[in-house]
Amino acid sequence: MKEKTMSSVLKDKMPIGWYLKEADSLITKFMNQTLETYDIGRYHWQIMNNINTHDKVCKDLLYHQIHRFVNPAEYEEIFQSLIERNWVEKVDDNYAFTPLGKTIFLEVAAKHEANKVALTKGASEEEYLNTILFLEKMIVNLGGSI
Repeated sequence: MKEKTMSSVLKDKMPIGWYLKEADSLITKFMNQTLETYDIGRYHWQIMNNINTHDKVCKDLLYHQIHRFVNPAEYEEIFQSLIERNWVEKVDDNYAFTPLGKTIFLEVAAKHEANKVALTKGASEEEYLNTILFLEKMIVNLGGSI
């Protein structure tokens, strides 16, 4: 039996854009199932994760990381919901966790990590890294920046 070449296998595949959109859609749905427990979405999580990483964030600077995905009004609404829940508070000109917010973050982070393990099941760390490196290369080739 004749082995297929990489080119012949690729002919039977969908365009890469289809895989990117499908993966993004499924990742969002999968992650949102956990986040919905806390009545938050992907961008709440990104803000909370940034606060955890940096202890506090400048709201305006952080917006530049996610401005492609949410408009200014949506971003403001997300921040306000975190403040109204008493998870985030303004400290000087920055925003940081309240004690309750830090507790909630740690709960969500544990579930998020379990999701990441489930999401990458069967893939090696090398495959994961190569995928990221390939996507970075595509982004740069298309005029984007990393």
